[in-house]
Amino acid sequence: MQAPSSFCVLSLIPPMTQLNTPYPSTAYLTGFLCSRGIPAVQEDLALGLVLRLFTPDGLDRLRDRAQARPESERSASVHAFLDQFDAYRATIGPAIAYLQGRDSTLAYRIAARGLLPEGPRFMALENYVDDGSGDPLGWAFGALGVQDKARHLCTLYLNDLADVVRDAADERFEFVRYAESL
Repeated sequence: MQAPSSFCVLSLIPPMTQLNTPYPSTAYLTGFLCSRGIPAVQEDLALGLVLRLFTPDGLDRLRDRAQARPESERSASVHAFLDQFDAYRATIGPAIAYLQGRDSTLAYRIAARGLLPEGPRFMALENYVDDGSGDPLGWAFGALGVQDKARHLCTLYLNDLADVVRDAADERFEFVRYAESL
């Protein structure tokens, strides 16, 4: 009989890796180790960092950084964020909960474009041709695509916030890459 192990292997995904490309290596390694009786856990520091940044408290800190910049140096994204700050702060939790699948009931409110504040990234929606339904995205998502449309709008919302992080706090911040060269 083997003595109980007093250690546990921790596999980490480092912060600032590509969030849109999950790295399955830690899941596979953790699963393999556990199948061999070796205690193992994994943690995604990249996701953890973003989930900490995109909270009401994280947005408060981001607002402080944005307000510290001279007005003449503020981008359109920063201006939109500061002008609609209360709406961003009130909706960041629900938007993240929706994207994580914890509150799918928000899909209709998000898709109706009345819940989330809309910054410069939403301007691209004006280029779509309205199919007569009053919804310029109707052609892309149709009546059955409410969940997909809501995810698309949440993505624009988060990209607006990422632009604010880049313009006000860290010029290298990206969801898909980060400081590719040091």
